Amino acid sequence: MATEFIWALCSHRAGDGSQVNQKVPDRPATLDYLAEVTSAAEESGFANILVPCGTHCIDAWNVASAVAAKTKKIKFLVAFRPGITGPVYAAQQANSLDYLTNGRCTLNIVTGSTPVDQKRYGDPLPHEDRYKRTEEFLDIVTSLWRNKDPLDYDGNFFSIENCSIFPDRDTIPNPPIYLAGSSDPGKRIAARYADVHMMYAAEPKTLSGDIKEVTELSKEYERHSPIEFGIRHLVCVRETKEEARKAAEGLIDKSELKNTGFWFDMKNNTESVGQKRINEMGSRDNLWLTDTMWMGVNRVRGGAGTMFVGTPDMVANTIREYYDIGIRHFIMNGWPHKEEAEIFGREVLPLLKDMDPIVL
Repeated sequence: MATEFIWALCSHRAGDGSQVNQKVPDRPATLDYLAEVTSAAEESGFANILVPCGTHCIDAWNVASAVAAKTKKIKFLVAFRPGITGPVYAAQQANSLDYLTNGRCTLNIVTGSTPVDQKRYGDPLPHEDRYKRTEEFLDIVTSLWRNKDPLDYDGNFFSIENCSIFPDRDTIPNPPIYLAGSSDPGKRIAARYADVHMMYAAEPKTLSGDIKEVTELSKEYERHSPIEFGIRHLVCVRETKEEARKAAEGLIDKSELKNTGFWFDMKNNTESVGQKRINEMGSRDNLWLTDTMWMGVNRVRGGAGTMFVGTPDMVANTIREYYDIGIRHFIMNGWPHKEEAEIFGREVLPLLKDMDPIVL
């Protein structure tokens, strides 16, 4: 099974620069800069790039479409939320991007963020109901992909009549679906619909149990291929261990969690099991959980907080620990996004050739 290395794009209010979460970014999220970061990731050997979503982000579909025109082969992992985007429109958006880019669309289904950000979009559904809606949403989307006849659907959240869409997708059977969720409902929906089940980079022992559980759950459903697993993490790679630690710790010197309200809410007002795991890891007495795993970013940012820090060999060995438990998709970023992508591609990827990385 091939391994996919995915960079993450900084298409949000915090932009990019020498600090994780500045009030005024050194490098704002302009189209030219986002294209520059994506091109750097593409040239460095990354097969895909995550385009985030939320009220703190530029719309992910617009970003992917605009940046795709300025790049050649890298795929776009477009994040979006069911319910805020309807299932038919989402399927049409996915098909359109996939069609116009000759198969460069992948889909990151985000069932929900914090209740605060959900309500900003006018979506007050509680946590459990959001997962029920995601299940219905994906039932409609996959039915549109699977069936040639017009679709009729009458559910609790969506009612569809005589629906067919244009254009058809380029990727068969469908643009791959990446779906996160460490809660029981999240695991169950991933087991049924996801091509890749994504998790924050909690410690390998914790994720190993999740992988076994979701793999068993997936056997209850008819699937076109076995479910795969991925993690979201951060990286800081330097020539020596001392240089890497200094660079990583320096990223939060002038950062504050309150600089981006979304990340404050994501960390402190979360219902996410995955986020709670990361928060617990970041609340321990020592932020260096291992010689390579650092939790300092969790102090100033919600979301991915586990950073792999060290020499190329140290970071490659940490990635291999997750590979050994069954992880085959690694979504990562560092700061600044452009330079850290180049360092990882130049110094770390050559050490991981035996993991059969996807090359576009």
